[in-house]
Amino acid sequence: MKKNVPANAASDREIVIVRVIDAPRERVWRAFADADEIAKWWGPYGFSDRTQEREFRPGGTWRHVMIGPDGAEYLNLARFEEIVEPERIVYTNGGGKKDGPGTHFRQTWEFKDLGEKTELTLRLVFDTRAERDFVVKEFGAIEGGRQTLTRLNAHATGAFALFRLVDAPRERVWRAWTRPEQLEKWFGPKGAQTKTLSTEMELKPGGVYHHGMRMDGREMWGRWTFREVDPPARLAWVNCFSDARGAITRHPMSPLWPLELLTTVTLQDFGPKTLIALFWEPLGANAEELKTFRDAAAGMRQGWGGTFEQLDAYLKEKE
Repeated sequence: MKKNVPANAASDREIVIVRVIDAPRERVWRAFADADEIAKWWGPYGFSDRTQEREFRPGGTWRHVMIGPDGAEYLNLARFEEIVEPERIVYTNGGGKKDGPGTHFRQTWEFKDLGEKTELTLRLVFDTRAERDFVVKEFGAIEGGRQTLTRLNAHATGAFALFRLVDAPRERVWRAWTRPEQLEKWFGPKGAQTKTLSTEMELKPGGVYHHGMRMDGREMWGRWTFREVDPPARLAWVNCFSDARGAITRHPMSPLWPLELLTTVTLQDFGPKTLIALFWEPLGANAEELKTFRDAAAGMRQGWGGTFEQLDAYLKEKE
């Protein structure tokens, strides 16, 4: 297999995806090499991965099952050909079907040191162009690869990620996220009452949504400043606490909580349902703030889990 081929020189039998990961190369390498770590991020949004056998060495076998958000299982059998720490990993994959070997391809991961970051190049080479086109069309291999690397970036940087399959069409879910009168009915921790303070949501890059919550006798205020608005697929905003007038403030109960968080929500068609992917990452945080954020992962998962339960219930109501 040719080495150091530019990403834009892919042949018609290849898929090439390049992503800069916001973590040092040794950290990114460990995320792949460690069996416990790779199970936490492997696969597109909403997937989980169950390892049956993994020998991370040349000639070793990696047998695992990818489980989709709908519970569908995809068998994978890989054999490592080359491992050059911390630069390159090459393996062949012949799994994917219970009744046969499935599509065969060779996959190469190249880790380029960029100091505090890593340029990661993922290259898949198929036996034929037809096989390459099949996995792109039938399995969304290119988008799936990009989502997998986004999950890797979140894992390596300590960002928070959560996925939820909800029983409603994407347009319905989009309205629930982007109309203040609907957000008030489900958004926030269980038991909280949300009210919109803006006369309307400025649903555009640079626009603001200002809202308050009352919970256990305490009022808390927050504001979203939108960065991306791509209906009905993607929203991104800077999230922060505020006072009643909308001025940015610290967390009222945690002074070491990051001042700003980038929130990204994507909505993906999944048959008649919608797969929600939510990412939460600190912006401009110092070491103490990053530690506070990462240490709160279990609480965030519980809090967002309750919020999504309320969303599930709300989506069953008539608009």
